[in-house]
Order: sequence, then structure tokens, then C-alpha cells
Amino acid sequence: MSYSRSIFTRICQLALIPLLALTAVFAQAENLTEDDVNQLVRDYILQNPEIVMEAIGILQQREQAAEQASQSQLLASASDQLVNSANDPVFGNPDGNITLVEFFDYNCSYCKRAADTVKALVEANPNLRVVYKEWPILAETSVTSARLGLAINRLYPDQYLAYHDALLARPGSLRQDSEIWQVVDSLGMDRAELEAETKSDWVQQTLASNQALAQQLNITGTPTFVVGTEILRGAFPQADIQSAIDANL
Repeated sequence: MSYSRSIFTRICQLALIPLLALTAVFAQAENLTEDDVNQLVRDYILQNPEIVMEAIGILQQREQAAEQASQSQLLASASDQLVNSANDPVFGNPDGNITLVEFFDYNCSYCKRAADTVKALVEANPNLRVVYKEWPILAETSVTSARLGLAINRLYPDQYLAYHDALLARPGSLRQDSEIWQVVDSLGMDRAELEAETKSDWVQQTLASNQALAQQLNITGTPTFVVGTEILRGAFPQADIQSAIDANL
């Protein structure tokens, strides 16, 4: 097994530096040379290799704790923007006591797979509130569909979920905007009214805000779920997301 230089350096800081400090004192008492001390340290490690693995374990625990603390601070600072943005579509129980946020893209194949998982979670958790963060990152049709999603949520809120589900249920990627408008037409919404709304400043500002929020939280792909103090990056199984929900109730 090999380790990067940076990891090895940290291991030294955890396990070897204290040992060197002790042997340095010993060296002064015994008049040992620096080479003698280095050989003593080397021999000790070779005779007790388990201290390296112990140091790695301590290092990993410290790094995980630091990462979790940093993530919790980030989520706390962005909490209101995450769960209470006025322009985000909301599914499930709007007054629920636990909120699941999903960053998604209509062209994301993993988001398509996760759609049924989210529905199942809503059915299994009567107090679950789901916030959809329109985050178009994959294609131009992603931008068109996200703009329309926000406009529909503003003008035809009762039709948003039907639009959302219809696009995610389509196999493959959206190749042309006409495919998106077909869904709009099938739901009986006013095309001209929606097209005008998609050009409103608030739509662009919302998408820009979602992009900035994703950057702030180090979110790099879709789908990404945020619940309480946890960020789940990817199309996690229902049981894993449920565990995060239970842990953050």
C-alpha cells in the first residue's frame, strides 16, 4: 500500500514527531548523533508498524470531524436560502417539520432515477417538505426547462409537479426546446404568457442564486440532496436518504 507525500507528512506529525521529540531528549542524555536517533526511530517503527495504521486512523477521524464541522457551518449560514427561497417549487407537506432540498437538472439521468425515490420518501414521511432547486448545468435545454419550471411554479403552481414529472419521465436527454414546449402544451398552459415570464429578471436571478449556493456548498453535480446537516451527493437509495431524514428530525 502506498500513501501520498502529504498524507505521510501528516502521519509523521501525528506519530513520529512526538517520538522524535522523546528520542531527541534521550539523544542528549546519551550523546547520540542525529543518525543514531533516526535509526532508533526507524527501528521502532519497523518493530511496531501498527502505530502507522493507528496514526492513519486518527488522521482520518480528525479530517472527517473537521469536514463535518465545516459542512455544518456552511449549511447553517445558507439555511434560509436553502429551504425558504420564495421562488423555489415545494412538494410534499409545505408545513412539514423536515425539509429535503434537491438540486437537479432535467437532463440528468440520475435525477430521472431519483424522481421515484423522492415520491416514495414523501409518501413515507407525511411531515416531509421537498424543495426543488432548479439547477441547469448540463445543456441549453436544461436552461430552457428550468426557466419554464420557475415560470410555471409562479403562474400555474398546481401544474408544476405534472410538468416536473413529465420531463423527468422522458427517456434520454432533451434534444430540442420543442420537446419541452410539447409538455407545456399538453398541460393546457398559455405558451405566450409563460415565455414572457421566463424572460423576467427574477427567473435569471433565481438561477444565478442557485448556482452561487451550489458553489458555496461545494456541490458539483446532480442530483444532490440536502437534509438538515447532511449533503448527499448522488442518486442515493431511498433507505440512505431516509436515514438522513430520521437523523435530522
